[in-house]
Amino acid sequence: MALAHAMGVEVRLKNNQIHIETFFHDDSPAPGSLVTIENEAGEKILSEKTDKEGKLQAPAPLPGKYKILVNDGAGHLSSTPLIIPKLNPADTNNQNILVSKSPDRNQFIQTPWLGIAVGLATIAALGFIASRLYQNPKSHS
Repeated sequence: MALAHAMGVEVRLKNNQIHIETFFHDDSPAPGSLVTIENEAGEKILSEKTDKEGKLQAPAPLPGKYKILVNDGAGHLSSTPLIIPKLNPADTNNQNILVSKSPDRNQFIQTPWLGIAVGLATIAALGFIASRLYQNPKSHS
């Protein structure tokens, strides 16, 4: 999968609602993506599409472990664990708790400079080795 087309999902808990955002690595939204949430038994508890901004809001499921799956219908998929904590409903009124166990949106869209640097260094090293191997052609006598 090309890095520019990677899909991310971020789920936050606020006011006893889950706020789901789907997006691509270039920070564009993933509108119309099918969001499915399954409980530990694999039963679907939610299956809805995101709006034109790649967002979806739904009542928070009961505290526990879940899996969220996102499919934009064009081959881009994302899956991540989701943990809904046991909280007093009043505790979530003014909070915005990240409950998805994947990188948040800001981390997901960052340019992977270390990976790029390692890739370029590898290409340079291989180019240097190749040039050294072919620098002294064997003479035919």
